[in-house]
Amino acid sequence: MERPNIIRRLRKQAGLSQEALAVEAGITVSLLTKYERGEVRRPSLVCSRKLARVLALRLGVSEERVLIRIAEEFECQSSDDASA
Repeated sequence: MERPNIIRRLRKQAGLSQEALAVEAGITVSLLTKYERGEVRRPSLVCSRKLARVLALRLGVSEERVLIRIAEEFECQSSDDASA
């Protein structure tokens, strides 16, 4: 079983539904779902920053910290795919 990705984990830690996070971040629920399911290999920087801003505020951490966590996890997933 695949572990939940960083966006899903952070969203749940923040106590947000997909719809609430998507609305607050200004993206569609459909796009957020694709990120969480891994259907998009790497979120765009613009969307990552939007998500990081909302999640950081809810979690009480810096936006930069959340953005780095998102970037690192998606980078690692891409590296794992390339070595398979």
